[in-house]
Amino acid sequence: MDSTSNVKVIHNGSTTPSEQSINYSVHMPLRLVMIARFSPQKDQETLINAVTKLPKDSYKLTFVGDGGTLQTNKELVFKYGLNHNIKFAGFKDDISDELINNDVYILSTHYEGLPISIIEAMSYGLPILATNVGGNSEMLENNINGFLFTSKDELAEKLNYLINNPETVKKMGQESYRIFSDEYSLSQCLTKINNSYLELLD
Repeated sequence: MDSTSNVKVIHNGSTTPSEQSINYSVHMPLRLVMIARFSPQKDQETLINAVTKLPKDSYKLTFVGDGGTLQTNKELVFKYGLNHNIKFAGFKDDISDELINNDVYILSTHYEGLPISIIEAMSYGLPILATNVGGNSEMLENNINGFLFTSKDELAEKLNYLINNPETVKKMGQESYRIFSDEYSLSQCLTKINNSYLELLD
């Protein structure tokens, strides 16, 4: 905390998974996952429309969550004939298996604060593709640990790039874990809070 400001930002944090849970291997077809409630805000439709532009044998996509727009999204997947590519896993209390067994985390939302789901995905070493809104750009270093996007066409382009460059998937995943460890691990956040209180007491 410097002398010119009485404000200090300390981000949310998440627990660090065991080393055995962090898997940098990349599957082919590439495994994509989005974990979010189904609502107009979260906009799973943009992701579904984006993957229609990809070769069907190049990816598998899992949606985790439930909510008001779930049935509409299921109908859209059926309409595009993508039932073999896209799975709806429903609501889960424990999402660790989804983060261990997938390769890329996607959040195609209209607006966000500072999404915990991205922090959790980074803690498992996943590259992130997220809409360029709200706190997403604070956590995602564009072209370093993933890509920010502004349209379904741009999302499709970035996905196609990752499908064709598996080494980039692995490298970006490692960068995600580095950023998480430096900034968003629960231990780091608690240390920063403690240090701020000590500074105030001084």
